Amino acid sequence: MNILIIESCEKIIDPKSPSSIVHVKNSEIIANYLGADLVSHQSQIQSVMQKKYDAIICAYGSPYMKYNAYLEILDANNNAKMFWLVNDHDVEDNILLRKWVIKHNKPYHMICNNPRSGYRNWILNKKMNNRKLNDWIHEWHTVNLNAMIFDENLFYKTMKTSERSNVVVYYGTFRKHRIKDMMEYNNVGYIISSSKKNHLKYQNAGIQARFIEKLQWFDKEPDLFEPIGLRLRDYKYSIYFEDEHTHSNYAFMANRFYECVMNNTLLFYDARCKLVIEQSGYKIDLFQIVKNGEELLEKITILAEDEYQTLLKVQQSNFEQIMSEKNSALETIKKVVG
Repeated sequence: MNILIIESCEKIIDPKSPSSIVHVKNSEIIANYLGADLVSHQSQIQSVMQKKYDAIICAYGSPYMKYNAYLEILDANNNAKMFWLVNDHDVEDNILLRKWVIKHNKPYHMICNNPRSGYRNWILNKKMNNRKLNDWIHEWHTVNLNAMIFDENLFYKTMKTSERSNVVVYYGTFRKHRIKDMMEYNNVGYIISSSKKNHLKYQNAGIQARFIEKLQWFDKEPDLFEPIGLRLRDYKYSIYFEDEHTHSNYAFMANRFYECVMNNTLLFYDARCKLVIEQSGYKIDLFQIVKNGEELLEKITILAEDEYQTLLKVQQSNFEQIMSEKNSALETIKKVVG
């Protein structure tokens, strides 16, 4: 069976320099698992134009991709089963698939972290070809896409933590629907790692923190001029926030959960994330759940090293469940695409 994945990042994926973008990581992982072709830049289009595909997976939904050029691939494989792969309930739609639907009047299928009922209604109710977007989505497959980034080879189970920073780190792009919750932690003095363009967004929204560049997710040769603290495993603690929408719409644990387990960084959870804590089934100590910055600082202050190690072991004990969910996600995708 011939499968193609069209990744919307519009960059050539280099395995030697892994991307920090989660949906790009997922596309690469799925392509390797399925033995699928992967196209992520306009220059690669002609390399797949002579091949016929049984299924085409369009990943994520960047508005910057050259979607009119990629439409030639879909036109040449009009009988292929089309999928939209997306791990974010805030992505409005995939423009490439929108163009294809308008042109050919055919439905496609969904592979998503959220169930259909948990995706944003205003997005699914958008009109396309005089019908709601939701009407053009035939099969909807809810899959734990976030677990796929967990790499057992990077699981630092025995790594020392004594030399790590005691400062709490939060990382990721600016999400406006998290700001209300994050404001409760302005007294923590924590670090936010994000691209420079996001620093001003956080600051303008009233978030008080120390801002640094994006974390590095792969090892490289030491750089004497590189600032310290650019890896997750440089920190003993991180904090879990989520969008308000996810407070009442379960969509699996976020990527940061799996990243913190991999790197032995102990996660504290904002108490408003109660739904995902309860429904995920992962082992999380009640001590790690906090309602505001004052409680977070208090708990870190009283946490002795032996107690810290005990909590880390609880977090590590989720390894088998994580691997099971990762393998189940990949198997499910293989089954539905086939």
